[in-house]
Amino acid sequence: SDPNVIDAMFKIGELMSKPRTGKVTFQAFASLPPITILSGDREQDLSRQELAECWSDGSLGATTVDRVGFERVWKEVQEYFEDDIMDEARATAHPKAKKIRTSAAEAEVVGSGSPTVGANISEDQMKSVNEQVKQMTDDDMTAMLEGMASVGPEEEARMRAMGADPAMMKKAAEMMKSNPMMRKAAQAMMKNMSPDQMLKASQNAQAQMANMSKEDLEKAMDQMEKGGQ
Repeated sequence: SDPNVIDAMFKIGELMSKPRTGKVTFQAFASLPPITILSGDREQDLSRQELAECWSDGSLGATTVDRVGFERVWKEVQEYFEDDIMDEARATAHPKAKKIRTSAAEAEVVGSGSPTVGANISEDQMKSVNEQVKQMTDDDMTAMLEGMASVGPEEEARMRAMGADPAMMKKAAEMMKSNPMMRKAAQAMMKNMSPDQMLKASQNAQAQMANMSKEDLEKAMDQMEKGGQ
């Protein structure tokens, strides 16, 4: 696995862990996007028991892991799959497009294959993410935005596969990172959202961005930046 990917996943897991100790808990590890996507009840999925065994072996029985222990757990999970974890997660999240028939025109169209935000997250996991977001401090938010603003080629490819423009995502992260008022406003809004509201807001944003041109997105970003000054 790419060390940069493991570094990024460790940082996310560290931010999602409670209490914050600079290490990663099992619950935070299980909530990481690629692990969530690859977990489930199907034959090809990683079961909860198998994930717990990976954690037990990789963590050497500890309840939290540092960067070295995190990589051991990551490699234990890797043993269950033929390809790299990120490649497996990407393939699972973006199945081949299928032809569907519209009810109005009865015409064949090809689906985009892009996953809906939250499609592979259980209700309990969504509640956990919601609670963790509410516990984030301004420093936590800034650290997360710094990570988003400096993603590598593999993360950019994953963003494109989800229909997002990496350049625009980086611009948004940089804009919020350098604008305390906008950052705090976003935090305040998220802290008042229920898990369902947070999921629906993310799905609505995904749908709106999918229908916007690059020029429209840039214009919206400029307006947000001016409004936050």
